[in-house]
Amino acid sequence: MKGVMSVLRHPRSLFTHMVALLVGAMLVAKFASWTASLDDKAATVRRTHIEETLLRIAATTRVMGTLPREHRADTLAAIRARETRYSVDDTPAIPPDYQLTDPQAMAVRDRLIDILDLPPSAVQFKMWNRAENAEPSWFHNPWAAIEPVEMGMKFSVRLADGQWLNAVNRRMVQPTVWSSTSTWTLLTSILMVAAATFYISRRLSRPLRDLADSADRLGRGEAVPALETERGPEEVRRAANAFNAMAARIRRFVDDRTRILAAISHDLRTPITNLRLRVELLDEGETKSRMLETLDELRSTVEATLSFTREELGEEAVRADLSTLVESVCDDFADTGHPVHFSAADRLPLICRTSSLRRAIRNLIENALAYGGTARVSIRSDGAGAEIIVADDGPGIPEPDMERVFEPFVRLEASRNRRTGGVGLGLSIARSVVRGHGGDIRLSNRPDGGLDAIIMIPIVTSPDKEGIILRKAA
Repeated sequence: MKGVMSVLRHPRSLFTHMVALLVGAMLVAKFASWTASLDDKAATVRRTHIEETLLRIAATTRVMGTLPREHRADTLAAIRARETRYSVDDTPAIPPDYQLTDPQAMAVRDRLIDILDLPPSAVQFKMWNRAENAEPSWFHNPWAAIEPVEMGMKFSVRLADGQWLNAVNRRMVQPTVWSSTSTWTLLTSILMVAAATFYISRRLSRPLRDLADSADRLGRGEAVPALETERGPEEVRRAANAFNAMAARIRRFVDDRTRILAAISHDLRTPITNLRLRVELLDEGETKSRMLETLDELRSTVEATLSFTREELGEEAVRADLSTLVESVCDDFADTGHPVHFSAADRLPLICRTSSLRRAIRNLIENALAYGGTARVSIRSDGAGAEIIVADDGPGIPEPDMERVFEPFVRLEASRNRRTGGVGLGLSIARSVVRGHGGDIRLSNRPDGGLDAIIMIPIVTSPDKEGIILRKAA
C-alpha cells in the first residue's frame, strides 16, 4: 500500500504522470459539475414530492366527493398518513381572502386546479419551507441545497356538497446526492481515461525510452544504431533526428581523434628508434645515460598511447564474467612472480569491452605493485553495479591530489616513488576506459595505511535490449 501511495505522490513513468494528471483533472471537473447540479437535484426532489402530494390530495378529494358525509371522517382516519393530516369541515382552513405571491406556490395551486377541474375559488393553497425566510446573500452556497428542508403544504378543496377537504402535509425532504449509478459512472470514466492514457503514453514512451537507452549506450562509447524517425508525434521525431545527427558527429569526431592519435604515435616510433641508434654510437657517460633514459620514457609513452588507441578502435562489447576476467588478470601477474592476491567471488555476468577493461584493471594493479609492493584484488556487487577494489600497502595519496593523479603524465614525486618506469598515463587511461563503460574510478586512503583504488561499473546484462552485437572473445 505504501508503494502505491508513493507512486501516486511521486509518479515516475510517463504513464503514471499522464494518468495522475488526467484522472485528477477529470475528478476536479466531475466534482465541479456535481456541485453545480446540487441545486437541480434538490429542485427535482422537491418537485417530485409536490407532484406526489398533489396526486394524493386529488385522489382523496375524489373519494370524499363520492362518500356520504357520515362516512367521510372514518375514511379519512383510515387513509391518514404520518406526513399528512386530513379533515372535512364546513369552512376552509385557509381564509378565502388569502392571496398567493410566490410564483412556485401559484404554479402548484394551478396544477391542482387542472387535475381536479375545479374553479379557482374552490381551491385554496399555501406552501412554505424552512429556508423561506432566509436572508438573501450575495454568495450562493450550493452545499446548502443538500441539507434537509422541511416542506409544508396546506390545502383547502371545496367538495360538491359545499364542505371543504382540509389537508396539511409536512415532510423533511433531502435530495440523494450520490448513488450507485454515479459510482459506476465515475469508475467507468476513470477506466476509460486510464486506457486512453495507456495507449497514448505507450506511443510516446517507446521512442523516448529508445532515445534514453541509446543516449546511455552512446555515453558508454558503444556503437549505437540509428533511431527510427517515423514513430511518435512530430516532437519525438525531431528529437530522434537530432540524436541521430549528434551521434554520427560524435562517433566521427572520436574515430578521427583516435586515428590521428594512433597515427602520430605510430609515426613517432621510427624517429625515436633512429635517435636511440644515434645515441648508442656516443661515448659512454652521464649525458648518454640520461639521453637513453629520456628516449626510453618517450618510447614507453608512445607505446602506451598506441596500445590504448588500438584497443579502442573497433572493439565491440561482449558478454563476459567479471569475476573470471579479473581473476585472469591477477593470474597473469602471479605467474610472473608478482605478489598479487585475488579474493574469489561469485560469477557476475555483464556486457563489456574485455580488452579495455583488462587494461584498466592491469594499470591499477601495476600502480599498486609499484607504490605498495603488493596488490589485493576483490569484487563486491549489489546487483545493479559492481566494485573492483585494488588495495595496496603504499604511502597513499594526499587528499588534494586525489583527482590530479588522473590527469595525463602526472606523477606525484612528493608522496609516491618516482622510480617506477611509468609515464603518468596509467590512471588516466584506466579512468577513460571505465567511464566508457558508464562507471568511474575512486581512490581512497585507508585509515590504517595504504590505498584502495575502486572501479565502479554498472552491470549491463541484456545485450538484446541494449542492442549490443555479441562476438566470441578471443
